[in-house]
Amino acid sequence: MSDQTDTPESPEGETVALAVGAGGALTLIGGWILHSNLLRAVGLIATIAGGGLYAREKLAERSEKIDQAETNIRSQLDKLDPVARAQVLLDMAKPKRESPES
Repeated sequence: MSDQTDTPESPEGETVALAVGAGGALTLIGGWILHSNLLRAVGLIATIAGGGLYAREKLAERSEKIDQAETNIRSQLDKLDPVARAQVLLDMAKPKRESPES
């Protein structure tokens, strides 16, 4: 037996979200074909739910990448002496200038 719980953040979360969304879209189309308001409503709700689950999964992945990058940057900054750290932070705080186009 597996100890892994199936959460939206798990690797299967994206597959589940896409399956829910696709199933909802097919149900919505079936409702239009059969002129069934119930199928249309269920299909629309499932499609929106699938989209929400997919967005949640992608935002969780993005947040994890940001956290990893922040940890990496902080560890690299901690290795620098105070003057070099200040110079790097000052350079990062300055707005980037766009290079003039030729």
